[in-house]
Amino acid sequence: MLTISPGLLVWTLITFALALFILWRYVFGPVQRIIDERRARVQESLDTADATRQEATKLLEEYKETLARVRAEADEILERSRRAGEATRTEVVGDARKEAERLVDKAHEQIERDTQAALQTLRDEVAGITLLAAQKVAGRSLTGKDHQRLIEEALQEAHLDELEMGARG
Repeated sequence: MLTISPGLLVWTLITFALALFILWRYVFGPVQRIIDERRARVQESLDTADATRQEATKLLEEYKETLARVRAEADEILERSRRAGEATRTEVVGDARKEAERLVDKAHEQIERDTQAALQTLRDEVAGITLLAAQKVAGRSLTGKDHQRLIEEALQEAHLDELEMGARG
C-alpha cells in the first residue's frame, strides 16, 4: 500500500516549504495588502456614509424647524390679515351707518323745512281767504286792526287743526 520513503519525504517537505515561502512572499503579502486596502476603502465609505446620514438628519431637522416657523409666520400673517379685514369691515359699516344717519337727519330737516313752508303758505292763504270772506260778509273793507284780528283768529284755528292732525298721526 503506501510506503513512506525518507528521501521523498525530505524533498516533499523542502518543496512544500519553498512553495509556502514563495506564496507568502509573492502571493499572501500582496493579497493581504489588497485586502487591507479594500477594508480601509470600505471603512472609509462607511464613515462617509455615516457622516452623510448624520448631515442629512441634521438638515432634515433644520428643514422641519424652518417649516414649522414658516407655518407659524403664515398663520400669524393670516390672523393679522383677518383682524385687519375685520377692522376695515367694522370701520366701513360704521361709516355707512353714520352716513345713513346723516342722510336721515338731513331728510328730516328738509321735511321739517318743507312742512313749515307749507304751513306758512297755508296760513297766508287762509288769511287771504278769511279777508275776502270777511269783506264780502261785511260788505266793506276792513281796517288794519280788523284785518290783523281776523288773521290771528284764522291762524289760531289753523294751529288747532294742525295740532289735532299731529295728535292723530
